[in-house]
Amino acid sequence: MLAPADTPLGWAARHATERIAAVGVLALRIRRHLSDAAPPGLAAIPGLRITVPGHPERPLWHESTGLYGFLRLPPGEQRVEIVDPAGRFQAQAVTAQVPDRGSVKQALEAGTTPAPGSPKPQILEVALRPALGLALPPGSSAVWGVVSDGGRPVAGALLGIASVFRGAADHVRAMSGPDGSYLLVLPFETIDRGVSPPLRHFERAVTVHSPRPPLADALARLGFAGGQPADPFSLTPAARDALYRPRDFQLRDSGGALHPQAGGQNPPATVSVGEQVRLDIELLP
Repeated sequence: MLAPADTPLGWAARHATERIAAVGVLALRIRRHLSDAAPPGLAAIPGLRITVPGHPERPLWHESTGLYGFLRLPPGEQRVEIVDPAGRFQAQAVTAQVPDRGSVKQALEAGTTPAPGSPKPQILEVALRPALGLALPPGSSAVWGVVSDGGRPVAGALLGIASVFRGAADHVRAMSGPDGSYLLVLPFETIDRGVSPPLRHFERAVTVHSPRPPLADALARLGFAGGQPADPFSLTPAARDALYRPRDFQLRDSGGALHPQAGGQNPPATVSVGEQVRLDIELLP
């Protein structure tokens, strides 16, 4: 029950972890990216630092709903930056359309019921890519390493690797971190027992797009979260090509052996089912 001097909005602001649907304007449901074909993992990700540049509000974690909720953002398009202080997931920026819920706030402050059809809070689904700090379960299939150009680590490169999901072609995408490190987890790779002996190693095509100079400069000046484009994995081909350029590369395995281009084609990555394989990506001029 409300205290005599309280208002519904004041009460909700103090108990925002359970009341985002009543008075909030933006909520983010953040989960782990699996692949292009598969929906994100079911578990929500707690412990993230979420900010909107230029606005002091920090959302509260809704343990009961798995949402991060904002109450006071102004309406309109807002850039949201998501950082994992624990290093489990790569930082990512997204764009949100914050609705104008001023009429709802006025009604709640007055102790009345909002009008039917009043704008609802925007709920944004976000899928984060894993970073090297994520503890993978035993038996996970993954490729990891460092992206470098002339011996220098490359931050913010867009990476992709072919995979499979339920017997069909699939794709996993990621971004290299501030130190050039990357992690591509392939959760649906399985041993092919249709042949003898069973096949557990597969060659998968890899693609790499490195930031063009203006984007690389922004990443250096503004930081990894602040400099990257919003929604980097949803860019149209034209928007992506304006910010990144496709790169040829060679691979170097954990033993130092070089996997060069052959016939002008980039080398594939050998994915070993149930293993985490290191392959450093060395960009070519």
